[in-house]
Amino acid sequence: MDNATALPEFERYLRRRYPERSTAKHYLSDLRQFQKVCSKPWGEILPEDIETFVEHGQRQGWAVATLTRRVAALKTFFEFWAVETDTLDRPNPVQPDRHAPKRGQRLPRDVPDEVLEQLWLALDQPRDQVWFTLMLRGGLRVGEVVALNRGDVLASATDGQPARVRVLGKGRKERMIYLSADAYAVVARWLALVPGPPESPLCPNARRKRLTVNGLQERLRHAAEKAGVRVTCHQLRHTYARQLVEHELPVTTLSKLLGHACLSTTQVYLAGADPHVRDAYTTAMAHWEQTTPLGPTTSAAPPSVVLAKRPGASASCSPAPVSERAPSPLPSPAPPKSATPWAVDLPGWVRMPCLEWVEQQARHWKPSYGQRHRQHRLRVLAQFWHWQLARRPLQAMAELTRADVQAFVDECVTRKRSASTVKNVLYPLWGVLRLRQTRGETIAESLFRLELPKDSERTPRHLSEVEATQLERHLRACLVHDTPQARRDAAWYFVLAHTGMRLGELVDLRHGDLDLAGGRLRIDEGKGRKDRIVYLSATARQAVEHYLAGLPAQPPDAPLFYRAAGAPLAYRWVQFRLRQLGEEAGVAHVSPHRLRHTLATRLINQGVAVTTIQKILGHVDLNTTQRYARVADPIVERDYQQAMAQIEQQTRTLSLAPVPLDALLAATLSGLPRPYVTKPLDNSM
Repeated sequence: MDNATALPEFERYLRRRYPERSTAKHYLSDLRQFQKVCSKPWGEILPEDIETFVEHGQRQGWAVATLTRRVAALKTFFEFWAVETDTLDRPNPVQPDRHAPKRGQRLPRDVPDEVLEQLWLALDQPRDQVWFTLMLRGGLRVGEVVALNRGDVLASATDGQPARVRVLGKGRKERMIYLSADAYAVVARWLALVPGPPESPLCPNARRKRLTVNGLQERLRHAAEKAGVRVTCHQLRHTYARQLVEHELPVTTLSKLLGHACLSTTQVYLAGADPHVRDAYTTAMAHWEQTTPLGPTTSAAPPSVVLAKRPGASASCSPAPVSERAPSPLPSPAPPKSATPWAVDLPGWVRMPCLEWVEQQARHWKPSYGQRHRQHRLRVLAQFWHWQLARRPLQAMAELTRADVQAFVDECVTRKRSASTVKNVLYPLWGVLRLRQTRGETIAESLFRLELPKDSERTPRHLSEVEATQLERHLRACLVHDTPQARRDAAWYFVLAHTGMRLGELVDLRHGDLDLAGGRLRIDEGKGRKDRIVYLSATARQAVEHYLAGLPAQPPDAPLFYRAAGAPLAYRWVQFRLRQLGEEAGVAHVSPHRLRHTLATRLINQGVAVTTIQKILGHVDLNTTQRYARVADPIVERDYQQAMAQIEQQTRTLSLAPVPLDALLAATLSGLPRPYVTKPLDNSM
């Protein structure tokens, strides 16, 4: 089987295996994309060729999901090739752990309610209103909508009974969905307006033929452009799931309505709509804001509006205020080439493997984090190799011994470096060494079996309640002293402090991530490339509204927060500006991560469950959340007293003090357990 016959044979194989799916179409397209990059015969493809293809895709801006699917398509094809050519002893050149980018945990892309209203007004044709209603109020996929016939509407809605619609879903599985009386009225109006036989399509095109998937998507795209919004068909399905979950529909019921075979699939749709997390957060923050006076005093001085500059930056004339210049989004930075001028004083056998490993790891990073992550890892690698070559010169990595690395660890401990600092050096070093192993270089396995220093148990680095209140009172003054810079500082500060998001997540926020009406923000690809939803307190929402009122209209992909020059917030700029604001308020050493610790501590002391705080902060491990949140001693005492009061109401009293007669009678009449009645000690015994 040669290159000319391989793809047709593979297509026939896929159509036999997946007869009702679009797998064959997508996999064949992926293989043709690979052939554009690598024209070698299929039997001569090596892992390095797959790696080159993945790097090409990253430069082209392919999504992580697209790259992952294309790697999967290649892996499936080479398994098929090995069977057909009787070369099962030849290893598959595709190694998913090495080639496939690490996928994060994405949140459903639901649509805010105000966007739905704008889109509904743009749908002026009854037929378009029908398919829109079926996706938004019935949760149908776009392919399920176009496959519906008029006869699939089985029963009309009556008082107390929803309409029933039979749907042929994914995998040729039939299910029943329901439409409320309000949603069914839209369908009934269309059925009465354009009559037809039961076997005719419910949503025909202009020629009375069945509307295609592409045709329906084009109709939605046209309506969205007319309304000035961006919406896809699948987003309407996600919105249907989100709205039902917010009204506490059981997940098992939602799974049947959506046509999911596994509950784990339904869980993906629910990730951003947990009403218990939302209610716990809003209740705790509202209680804290009511009991903590944050209003600025009449003598409060306005916060400094001098633009924060990095140390050493030259002073220039003040840029135009935010409201006077329309900012423009910045493109994602392209990954640097392997010829990056890094550590040019190190030998090539050190530089090239380190650069290769860093670029390989960059596939798993969010593009906006890439430059910062690269700089950090290359810095610590240079730190180790400069130390090693000054201590004992080497000619190759294979000459590195366990004693060399242990000596580095011992010196770090002697210099009182933290355990995390040591690990931040050794983990990248081990990554480079493992890569050299896969390239055939002899690396001693003992290098990976070092006993690392243990992390000490550190208390949360939160601000005290006095410091937090003092700082927030100072930032609250930004809402009173109405200048563009003050509105900007108040907005990003309260979002950062009241949501617990990381600094990198703050600077990556886009206008499309904000659902102001719903009081929430979507964190797009946070740490570990995982999405999550955070909620806005009343103060944070007020600050954001005040800030947006002074900005011109922005597209959804434009950065949410800007500096006064129209440039997006920068990582170092926020760090410096926050420290500056803290000094103005009389609070030293304020950092974004301290604000994150402070929110966790506040929430747990307001009685919010630690599992809820875990979801808000985006922690995978509950132990991490417990390190962030410190329970105050008065809270421990209060919780103990409340719990013991309930216990002692249901058990016998243990006190040796005499029990008053009225208490004994009251317990007897109420049916509670009688308290222990102790007799005086008999001295004669």
